Parts: sequence; structure tokens; C-alpha cells
Amino acid sequence: MGFGKSVVERSKKTIMIFRILTGTMLLFVVGLLSCGDKGARRLPESGFQVAFESHKIASQMTSGKTISANITVKNISPVTWPSKPDTKGRYAVNLSYHWLNQKGAPVVFEGLRTPLPKDLKPGESVNLNAAIQAPANPGKYTLEVTLVQEQVAWFPENKGAKLVLPVTVSEDGETVADIRRSEKTEQPHMQPAETGKMSLNKDMAGHAGSSWSVQLGSYTDRKAATSLAKKLKNKGYDAYVSVVNVKGKELHRVYVGRFAGRREAEKLRETLRSVEKLERAVIVSH
Repeated sequence: MGFGKSVVERSKKTIMIFRILTGTMLLFVVGLLSCGDKGARRLPESGFQVAFESHKIASQMTSGKTISANITVKNISPVTWPSKPDTKGRYAVNLSYHWLNQKGAPVVFEGLRTPLPKDLKPGESVNLNAAIQAPANPGKYTLEVTLVQEQVAWFPENKGAKLVLPVTVSEDGETVADIRRSEKTEQPHMQPAETGKMSLNKDMAGHAGSSWSVQLGSYTDRKAATSLAKKLKNKGYDAYVSVVNVKGKELHRVYVGRFAGRREAEKLRETLRSVEKLERAVIVSH
């Protein structure tokens, strides 16, 4: 009898310990989930209201170069803007921009991101040292600076404000007058590569009617441009060289692909940046 009783008591103690451990684990899991609930959230439509209190953005830039711009933004919405994303990389609010050509068509839609230094509460302002990269091709553009909640919307899509500024983009050493002349007289033509394996005229002709490409650089040295194009061509990319005359100087520009839609060019740009480590890859429209 004593032996049977002790077995029963040990069984009860084992069950009790198991219940305690199970309850502790459950509380731990609930605690983790509760912490996750405090992450960034999708903004309501009213959360996209912004005021640009001041800015210092250059009206002239050099093609392909990144400048620093001083911009002060104020949260005039009723909700806090999250500065960091959630666990899935969503919902952070960043400063960014679009580049438009003279016809109003986007040349660069996804500009560089400048993050908020902290969550910005309603009524608060923050001064940002923004990074802005000029388009690869010289010319006259419109720069639209605004905010974006990642994987949700650009602020103007929900009636938020934006800065709209005219900017002249030139090559190194070019003047505004040079840009105006080149816009009237620049006539691109295709330059064959030095090897017989690549006929760039044929490549270009095969993409008639397309409008989006990825530009990798603009070279005064023809050999440097054709060498890069050849290297990419051998890897299976649709690379080619376009030669333009600016201020009496030949520039050899390396492009990859020509697409009817911007989305395909964006995918190619990300591949070239991540796989080929070509950080200066930018999207251009022809």
C-alpha cells in the first residue's frame, strides 16, 4: 500500500511540474508576440500629411553624382511615423525622390532613401541630410522630393505634399549653355565593339520601339566602355555602347537591355547591383 501511494504521489508531482513548465512556455510565447505587436504599422490615409519647412537643394548637378541636400520635414498628420521597419521589412517612412524629364515622364522613380533618425510624432520636425543622385544623362529635369512608407505608398498618392524643383544636370565641366545646345544637336549613334563577336548596331535594332534601359557609365575612353560591354555580353547580358557628342567630346555610354516597361528595367538594375556589384547602375528612358 505504501509503495502504491508513493507512486501515485510521484505521478501527481510529475504532472504538476509539467503543467508549470507548459504554462511558463506559453507565457514566454505570448510575451514574444506582444513585443512584436509594438513594431511599425501601416499608416492610415490621414497619416501621409507632411510639410516641407525648408530645403537647400542645388539647382545644378553633375550626371550620375550623388549630392547632399538639407531638408526639414514636419509631421502634420495625427499619427506617428515609424522610422524602422517591422520584422518583414515593411512600413518604415523614408525621404526619397523622383526624376522626371521635360515631358513629365519618370526617368528615375525609385530614388535613394534617407531614413528618419527616430519615430516622428505629430507636430514634430526633423532636419535631414538627404542623399540625391542625379540622372545619368545630362539635361533639364524636374526633381520631386517627398516621403514614402515602404511597401505601402508614396505620400502624394494619399494627398501628401512634395517639393517640385527644376534641376539642370550636366557632365563634368559642362555649362548650362552646353546642355541647351546638346539637347538640340545631340544625335546618338551606335558604336560597334572592337571584337567581331558583338555587333552593337544589330543589338540596338533588335529592340526598336523600346524605351527603358539600365545605364552603367559614361566614358571618354572607348576601350573602357567596350571592355565593360563585352564582359557583360559574355555573361549573357544584352549590353551595348551608345556614342554621343557633347561639347565636341565623344562620350561612350554603356547600356544593358531595352524594355517597353520600367518594371523589367528595375529588376535588371537590382541584378546588376547585387550580382555584378555595379552600384552606379541607373534606369534611363530613351
